Amino acid sequence: QIRSHVHFRDLCQRTEANECCPSWSLGNYIAVLYNRSSCLEITQGDISHTLALLRACAPDYHRGVLTPSCIGPEAVRHKHSQCAQVPEKCTRFNAIYQLLHFLVDRDFLSPQTMEYQVPSLKYSLLFLPTRKGASMMGIYLDNLETWDLFDNYTSITGMDLGLKQKLFQHYLLLDTKYPVLAILAIFLSISFYLRSVFITLMVLLAVVSSLMISYFLYKVTFRFTYFPFVNLTAVIILSSICANHTFVFFDLWNLSKSQNPSAGLAQWVSQTMHHFAYLMLASCFTTGAAFYASYISNITAIRCFAVYMGTSVLVNLVFMMTWLPSSAVLYERYIATTCVYKPEAYWNNSSHKRVALSVHYVLRALQNTLSETSKLLFEKLLPCGVIKFRYIWICWFAALAIGGAYISCSNPKLKLPTLEASSIQVFRLSHPFERYDSEYCHQFMFERLEHGEGQRMPVTLVWGILPVDNGDHFNPKSNGTLVTDTTFTIQNPDAQNWLLEFCQKVKNKTFYYPDAEQKSTVCFMEEFLRWIDSRQCSQQDHSFNLCCNQLSFPYRSEVFLHCIKMMLLEEGREGAETYDLGLRFDGEGNVAALVLQFQTIYHYTFNYSKAKQFYEEISLWITEEMKTAPVGLQNGWFTSKLELYNLQHSLSTETMVVMGLSIAISFVVLLLTTWNVLLSVFSVTAIAGTVLVTIGLLVLLEWQLNAVESLFISAAVGLSVDFTVNYCISYHLCPHSDRLSRVAFSLKQMSCATAMAASALFSAGIIMLPATVLAYRKLGIFIMMINCISCGFASLFFQSLCCFFGPEKNCGQILWPCAHTMKDYSDDSGPNGNFACGGSEKQNRLRKVQESNTANEQYELQPLSRKLSDSFDNSTSTSKLSNRPSVLSEDIQVEDNRCPRVGTHPSLERERQSLQDTLGDQQVSLCQCPALQTSSPYKHSTSETEIHRERLCRDCRCRKYDYTSDHSPLPAADIYKIHRCLCSLGSSFDMLNISSETSISDFEQGLKLAESASSCPDALELSDSYGNAERGYLNGKRDTLRLDLRETVFDVSPAASQQNSSSWKNRFGLGNEGPVVLPNSQPDMPDVWIKRSSAQSSGYNS
Repeated sequence: QIRSHVHFRDLCQRTEANECCPSWSLGNYIAVLYNRSSCLEITQGDISHTLALLRACAPDYHRGVLTPSCIGPEAVRHKHSQCAQVPEKCTRFNAIYQLLHFLVDRDFLSPQTMEYQVPSLKYSLLFLPTRKGASMMGIYLDNLETWDLFDNYTSITGMDLGLKQKLFQHYLLLDTKYPVLAILAIFLSISFYLRSVFITLMVLLAVVSSLMISYFLYKVTFRFTYFPFVNLTAVIILSSICANHTFVFFDLWNLSKSQNPSAGLAQWVSQTMHHFAYLMLASCFTTGAAFYASYISNITAIRCFAVYMGTSVLVNLVFMMTWLPSSAVLYERYIATTCVYKPEAYWNNSSHKRVALSVHYVLRALQNTLSETSKLLFEKLLPCGVIKFRYIWICWFAALAIGGAYISCSNPKLKLPTLEASSIQVFRLSHPFERYDSEYCHQFMFERLEHGEGQRMPVTLVWGILPVDNGDHFNPKSNGTLVTDTTFTIQNPDAQNWLLEFCQKVKNKTFYYPDAEQKSTVCFMEEFLRWIDSRQCSQQDHSFNLCCNQLSFPYRSEVFLHCIKMMLLEEGREGAETYDLGLRFDGEGNVAALVLQFQTIYHYTFNYSKAKQFYEEISLWITEEMKTAPVGLQNGWFTSKLELYNLQHSLSTETMVVMGLSIAISFVVLLLTTWNVLLSVFSVTAIAGTVLVTIGLLVLLEWQLNAVESLFISAAVGLSVDFTVNYCISYHLCPHSDRLSRVAFSLKQMSCATAMAASALFSAGIIMLPATVLAYRKLGIFIMMINCISCGFASLFFQSLCCFFGPEKNCGQILWPCAHTMKDYSDDSGPNGNFACGGSEKQNRLRKVQESNTANEQYELQPLSRKLSDSFDNSTSTSKLSNRPSVLSEDIQVEDNRCPRVGTHPSLERERQSLQDTLGDQQVSLCQCPALQTSSPYKHSTSETEIHRERLCRDCRCRKYDYTSDHSPLPAADIYKIHRCLCSLGSSFDMLNISSETSISDFEQGLKLAESASSCPDALELSDSYGNAERGYLNGKRDTLRLDLRETVFDVSPAASQQNSSSWKNRFGLGNEGPVVLPNSQPDMPDVWIKRSSAQSSGYNS
């Protein structure tokens, strides 16, 4: 396959006959040894003889006797004494050395396997007669990338063509489609959720603008010249953060529109930004601070990513606070209102239009189904599931966090890298290039020697050069310049004596290894003294006497410098082998530096623990020796083959430190934004649990901790913040005081947006899995894991913690001198909406009733709540998830001794006269019940007369009147509206709704019915059905209704209130004297009739 390629003949090395050289392979060497023309002609006997020859020569090879110096002419061999021990058959054609050193694995015929009857050959190499490098790119892509590299006997499992970095750049560009598709999936999710292409484009523009501005700040303001590849992951990360914020904003925006449909854009923006701005400040500051915390790492790529990503988040904060609300206003004003109504005939005059209409109906039905399913899941099932099973969630997620912490920090922990930076993993492990570097590279002797495996660890001592990096710390290609030590000198007598003693100290150390082949330079002072002693002084040549054996040690400074130079010159003239004494001279001939080296008993290893032991022992020894050195030699330091150890040490120590610092900074920022200790602690606990579980799963996936993985782990805290902060701020801004109501409120308000953001990023992660480039694939895995785990911890664990220990009212809040500005929650946690556990609610109610007996009498409405469930309430009829405040008699004015007259409409007057004729005057007069006949369940001192009057009043007011009789001149819709007013269903106050379908305003319902009476063909039937509904059961909606408090009901004195409410009051004949009727949730209890008063303070302030 390789030689058949069209470009192979142009790349191969040729013989004298101008033919491509044969490859180095086991078969070709056997053919050469036995004079065969090709490897196809070798016999079984040739193979057996070769095996016997290898058995005979292998011991010499492993003892270091059979070396390349023993190969060649006999004159060359005699130069080396050990070559005399090698039989000539082992040096023939240099075949045995080449086979054992290059072509077979190191375990084949090794000293441990020499005695095997049938030696096992696991791996064999084949060397092509071409140069490694970019020239092989075409051959690999055409013939090796996609072909099946397997036959019936052997398979090619690893390659080293010198193409790894070149191929990485090729795939880096080719696999860009996967991140692009992932980003596209995120923005398609935004478009699907918001049903607006315009908003999606605006969000995309905000992300691009944030990244561009951040790049400008990165290059110009911060003056970073190095922009690593990992910074490109900021595009996906920032897109996911922006998507989450967009979902939350438009959920709040739609909530504001649904609660105040008649309000303008300014009020909608104001209400939305009140919550969203607070959330953005907390989320972006916390996320940005978590990213910036990675700046403390010593790995340049991580530091650059920390600065760029943190800056992008903060710049995006500005866009989200300004650009997104402006886009929403533009959409509402110019795009959302451009729909044009078409009559039915328009759609029936063409088959294409009918098909389009049918598709529209199908899509609308699908939308409604998804909407209802979403409401059921996120507004009912999820809050109930979290609250009901909160014990299970806390135990389950706490166990996961503890398990993740054990796996991440104790056993088995993340694997440290075992490859040097030149061969770092860039493809998945199954790729042939990666398999050779990680599995096969260390199986052959020539590769082991090249990487230093098995060799002694050297120690190099340096004086005269300070270990200072004055280059650009954010650019790995910047090396800087040498910084010399101005105090360095070896010429004074103290320095000479210390260096001579230092030599003896090194030889006496247990880690010193005397190498006969490679002489150490640590004892150069001994060599210098030996050279001086070997020179006899001369009476004729006095210049020779400057460096002779009559000189006494230590020497004078100028004599030492002169003699050391003379020694180096003589050694060079004698033609001896190059021997470096370790002295370095400057341009003026002075000694500028001293570099001494010796071997140790430690071997080079990829094991971090062994390398750490070597480094710490040598470092401690050098530190102690430098304390006793003279002034000119006190700034010495050492180095060795510590590149891999340096990377391992940085990753093993800094990763967890960066993660811990990020979590600590997140806690501080959350505390500064919420000023609530408990919420900050719970949020950070959920974030820490997310990070620990994520790292634990990465350990189980057998990830190796390289720079990219370390970067992902450093970014884990920043990516875990958003979902938790969503719930934290929503819980903090909840208008209710009890914790269960707050949990339900935050889940209903934020869970849908949170789930949508998590699913969008999860789909982006799935899309990136097929990538060949390892960084893309691991980013996809990491995104999928961190989002699922973060969503689970935020929605279930954080909320369950709040169910148990969440702050109530202002609990845990840091109060300042202006404490009166804090939110003033009602002290009442009783029946009107605040959840109390077990029987405490009943006890609180009885206690308040007893206190009220000695003070002014209080009247309280029973809550309009859902059907009761044993799991939610065991004591009263109050729903634990209700959230309505109590209405007390001090806050309203009651009209004494008479019922208010409802109106003066002629039809209504005729009905009243008919009622008098039927029931009699006495019974009708009893219907004029005083307002003191309230629904308070706490009023115990009720006389029998009052009870009797109350029953008569209830029976009177709850009669079913048939206003749709033929003699009635009113339309059916108007009759229904008046009937609703008589049955006291017309009171509403404005407050925050939890669900739009569980709140009803009779005023709005009346308007909707009135407006649709003329256009809806079923209006009369609808009004009849409503008019005939049983009084007291609120038209079948009692179990799903909540009291909707609206400011305009009581605001009758200001002019604004007159404009809002006078029209509908006058239509029903109520006028300014009409009462406000608050319906009771109990069918056997009367309603509260409240007199309107101009002196009454308007509105309800939560």
